[in-house]
This record gives sequence, C-alpha cells and structure tokens, in this order.
Amino acid sequence: MTHRTLSTQFLIASGLVILIATLSAGYLTTRLVSDKALNSKAGTTALLVQSLTEAEVQALALSKVLPAASITLLDSLFDGPDFKARFPHIEIWAPDGTVAYSRTKQMIGHRFSFPEGLKRALKGDIVAVYADLHADEHTFRNIDTQYLEIYSPLHDQASGRIIGVAEIHEDPSGFAGEVARLRIVTWTTVALFSFVVMLGLFLIVRRGSRTIETQRHALSHRAEEAELASKELMELRDTARRASMELANMNETFIRRIGADLHDGPVQLMTLAILQLDELRDLTRKDERDRALDATNKALGEALIETRAVTKSLLLPEILHLWAKDVVAEAIKQHEARTRTKVAFTSSGTNADLPPALKTCIYRFVQEGLNNAYRHAGANGQRVRCRIDMPVISISVEDDGLPPGTLPLAAREGGMGLYGLRQRIESFGGSLTIGKRPDGGMVLAMTLELQQADAAAH
Repeated sequence: MTHRTLSTQFLIASGLVILIATLSAGYLTTRLVSDKALNSKAGTTALLVQSLTEAEVQALALSKVLPAASITLLDSLFDGPDFKARFPHIEIWAPDGTVAYSRTKQMIGHRFSFPEGLKRALKGDIVAVYADLHADEHTFRNIDTQYLEIYSPLHDQASGRIIGVAEIHEDPSGFAGEVARLRIVTWTTVALFSFVVMLGLFLIVRRGSRTIETQRHALSHRAEEAELASKELMELRDTARRASMELANMNETFIRRIGADLHDGPVQLMTLAILQLDELRDLTRKDERDRALDATNKALGEALIETRAVTKSLLLPEILHLWAKDVVAEAIKQHEARTRTKVAFTSSGTNADLPPALKTCIYRFVQEGLNNAYRHAGANGQRVRCRIDMPVISISVEDDGLPPGTLPLAAREGGMGLYGLRQRIESFGGSLTIGKRPDGGMVLAMTLELQQADAAAH
C-alpha cells in the first residue's frame, strides 16, 4: 500500500470537508443574498406603489369596491408606457379577497381564493414571490409569464389599519440578471475564501509533515544502522568467541608440543647423562671415566642448548614500555640478531601507545612474518612496512621469494604458526591477509582498528 504523507492525508480529508462547507456556505449565503435583494426590491416597489395608490383607495375603509372616479384616477396613474412595461399587471385587493381594482377590468368585483402573499400582506408584511401560474386569478386571464409578484399592504390614513393590498406584477428579467450577478460574486467570494483558508492550513500542515517525514526517515535510517551494527556486533562476538576457543585449543596444542620438545630433547639427553653417571661409578680405568665424562658433558650441553631454544621461543624481550613502531623495530632487531640477516623497515603516520596485549600481538606478527621470510625465501628481500593512521594500524611483512638455485633455510618452528597468528589478530577485531606479490615473493599483512582492538584487549 502506498504511504501517504500527513500533508497528503490532510489535503484529501480537509478538501472533502471544505468542499462540503463551501457548498453549504455558498448555498446559504447565495440564498440569503438573493432573499435580501428580493426583499429590498420589494420594499422599494411597495413604497412606490403605496405613495401612488394609498390616497386613492381610502374608500376601501368603508366599502369593498372603489368609486369610478378612483378607478379612473388609478388608470391614469398606471397607463404610462414605461410604467406598464415594468409593471404589466396591478391589482388592489379588498381584505375579503375581492379584486377592487385591476387593469384587467373583468376581474374587478370578482372574489378569488387567497394567494399566500395576500395572506401575509394582510398581516402587515411586504411580500415578494414568483407568480403561481396555476392560481385562480392567473388562470382567469390566462397569464403564462412567471412575473415577480409584490404584495404591499395599504393603510387607512386615519386609523392606520390595513384596508387593502396592492399586488404588482413586475417583469423579473432585469432582477434575475442582478440576482445571477450577486450569486456569481457570492460563490466566487466563498470559494476564494475557502481556498485561501485551505491553502494556509495546508502550508502549515505540510511544513509539520515535512518535519515529521524527515524525522521518520532519520529514525528509520538510524534503526537500519542500529540493526546493521547489531548484526555486525553479533558477528564480531561470534568471531571473537570462535577465535577464543580456537586460541585455547591452539595454546593447548602448543603446550603439548613444548612438552614433547622438552621430552624428546633435553629430557632424553639428561636421562642419557644420568645413565652415563651411573656407569661412571663402576668404571675403574681413567681413560674409560674420561670418555664417559666427555659423553655426559656433551649430553648436558646439548640439553642446555635444547632448553634455551625452547625457552627463547616462549619469552619476549621487554616491550611494555615501547610504543607501536618501537615494538615493530624491536622484533626486527631480535630477528636480525637471531638469523644474522638484514631487514628493511619503513614507517609512516603517527605513533601510538598500546595495551600490552596489542603490543604482544604486533610483536608476534612481525616475528612470525620474518621467520616465514627467512625459512621460505632464504631471507631474500626481507622488509617491514608500518603505517598508523589513527585509529587504524597497518603492518606488512614482505619478501622477494627464494632466489633461483637455492633451497629454503632450515629453522626451528618456534612460534604458533599462521593459524594461531590469525586467531590472535581476529580476537582483537583485526584481519590477517596472505598473498603473492606480482613480481614474486609473499606479503603478510595485518590491520587493526584501535577502538575495537582496545575493547577486546580490555
């Protein structure tokens, strides 16, 4: 389903409400304006007719008919061509419904059913309505034009009571045009006002909607980032957990190998020396004792060499007071002293003081990388690069490969190997890569991000 913004929802809902309100307000306003215009016109016309006829119909206070002289005078008043064009028919009603005067002479003296306008006029109201063509007085003379009928009460000048009603039929064409114009103006005003109100409200809501949408997108983006970070954190935790387990297994294997090295090397040699000492007690000849002592001395010397080799692979030089680049330099120095080879070292970026666990990790990486270069490349082109761009540390160990016609150098396996090194680095949230150089040789590279590494180290 398509997501609609708050401003769109408001536009749809308020559009319907304001449309209904506009139609209702327009209809009521137009009706009121039209009625007001009609009543205003009726009042003006009634005032005109009253001023012309009221003095001539005072006879209705005593009789239901007018004298002939009054009828003649009224005819003379209403016979003007302009007056007749505007008011085609004029009747004067007696209070009992008898026609006391009419331009249609056949109607004078006739009594018809009371029109609604006549009833209201007899109560004192000025009434304007459109003609009912089915009324008796209209069917009597076959009127088929829907005139505007204006009923005006006529009063006794002495007592003020209503003595008759003047009914004027006016041509509605001019008035209809005026009413139509008023309706257009009214509808236009109401529609324009409604549009301005809706536009103002919409702009306010749209600004709020944009703020809400911006915040919603930001929250959604942050939620996605949080979910992604959570997944990455879970993966890192799983990786760290696996690395810790594998590191524990590797340490156990390493301890067994050290035990085997001690058992197969120094222990065997010392056992041999002890046996030779036991034999020495039974020897009486000097030359035999000398040979036995030489053999014992040789066995103990070899045992000492074997023991030193094992312990040297376990102990690190003092590196706790060194910074990161100095740890790398110390590992290179120890390798050069041990193998009597040269290593090129380049560094860039800043320096950093690291936790002891990270210093050990860096030292072991450089040590293992240089040992591999010494064993498998004959120490050909050994070089170390170190770059620290906080918070990232990148170190690589490279070689140019074994020269043609040479064999790898033999070296004792004194470290934990690349597998153990990878587990150690990954336990700090880092990465280890191994690859071949395009022009020959290998490159071993590690990358550590200090924030993750510090968290893992602590």
